[in-house]
Amino acid sequence: MYSTTHSHHLSLHEESKLKNIKPEHKILSTFFIVISIAFSNVESLFQILLHSLIVFSIIFISRIPIKTYLKRLTIDIPFIIFALFLPFLSSGNNDIIYTFMGIDVFKTGLLDMFAILFKATLGLSMGIVLTAVTTNIELIYGLQKLKLPQIIIAIMSFAIRYIDVFIDEFKRVKISMRSRGYEEKGIKTLLPIAYASGAMLIRGYERGERVYLSMISRGFNGSIELREREYNNSVILIFLTIGSIIVLILDMYL
Repeated sequence: MYSTTHSHHLSLHEESKLKNIKPEHKILSTFFIVISIAFSNVESLFQILLHSLIVFSIIFISRIPIKTYLKRLTIDIPFIIFALFLPFLSSGNNDIIYTFMGIDVFKTGLLDMFAILFKATLGLSMGIVLTAVTTNIELIYGLQKLKLPQIIIAIMSFAIRYIDVFIDEFKRVKISMRSRGYEEKGIKTLLPIAYASGAMLIRGYERGERVYLSMISRGFNGSIELREREYNNSVILIFLTIGSIIVLILDMYL
């Protein structure tokens, strides 16, 4: 049986009300809330307010430090930059609502911009919560409980593990380079980083091949067995998840 206490780089170790909740419940809650947000109508103030309240309530009970949350939310910046151009580019039937210095602002573009900002931010927030309160081994355990195919679980588990290994190795490479006088000053100085990254990718591929052959020789059949663990239920998380689905249904059919 496979058992480990290793945590990935995104997992936080502070006390959280969601820390010891069943992983399969956290995965399902994240999935259903993100789906509800994805299909929500951004023209409905009812959905915007209630979905925002649900997501930020989950962030609050997860006890993720605000600084950490905002730092990880910076992944959303490319989507924000892209969305800011939509009011000037996306139009439906030439629905101009304002013209500033010869530049037209379209209603369709504004709605598309807000949809991206709203849905991407709340969806990413749910991902941040899930990865912050769930270790990699708990994610794998939860996926097994949800009866996903073993090959998918194996691929995801190795990917999570070796992403962490790659990050650690890259940090050591950068420290080694700095100890030899390397300094990041402008674009030109990034060339050694590019060379080092390429070399690490090749080494990582070769290392993966060796590990795989080693596992096959020891009888690995593509299935990862995990020891049974005890977790708690969360009435609050279930309530918020059901609430998110009800909000979507009410707005769609009423």
